[in-house]
Amino acid sequence: MDYEFSHDPSYTLGTARLENGEAITVESGSMVSYSEHVEMETHSSSGGLLSSVKDSMLSGEQLFRNTFTATANRQTVQFAHTQPGDMRALELAGESVYVQSGSYVANGPGIETDSVSGGFDSLLGGKGLFVLEASGTGDLFVGSYGGIVERELEQGEQVTIDAGHSVAWDESVEFSTHRVGGLKKTMLSGEGFVMTFSGPGRVFLQTRDYDSLLADISANIDPE
Repeated sequence: MDYEFSHDPSYTLGTARLENGEAITVESGSMVSYSEHVEMETHSSSGGLLSSVKDSMLSGEQLFRNTFTATANRQTVQFAHTQPGDMRALELAGESVYVQSGSYVANGPGIETDSVSGGFDSLLGGKGLFVLEASGTGDLFVGSYGGIVERELEQGEQVTIDAGHSVAWDESVEFSTHRVGGLKKTMLSGEGFVMTFSGPGRVFLQTRDYDSLLADISANIDPE
């Protein structure tokens, strides 16, 4: 399977080019278009319906996904993140990546996903107690609200990111979630919880916080 991105970084569109028999799995609501000789199958997101219900409730992902399979050569499937911003393809080679709630978009063959506990720290970060673990060998597509920034951390190197700006990180990266100083500093600084990541490995962050946007919209809605 080949792919390309266009209209990046603000409104990124992914186009997968499939030969006969090749397939791509896309998050429900993220498909934009597909060619004539492509068959779509809707299925639970992972491990059967009960497992999918668990993943949906705990990690915030959709209950169902769609797999598109080409029945002829030179077919295309187009997909996009549900929020305006960028996408990134992470090429996994027998490894795992942890994806923050709402950032998963699609994957090629050879990738399996499951919700896993992010520990109590993840709950404090406001993103839910569970994150999505993507494992295997193949292409994983993640999306962001705004642009995606990749940080490569050396052994023992740390970076602190606002909890609403995290997208994904390698399994080799350790993280903890905490307030910005004490309660007073948290209230006065306008920051809430942050996540501190420790290398080695990659951390991907987004340049905008979708939850903050929704909070601003909600605060400015006249109840009358």
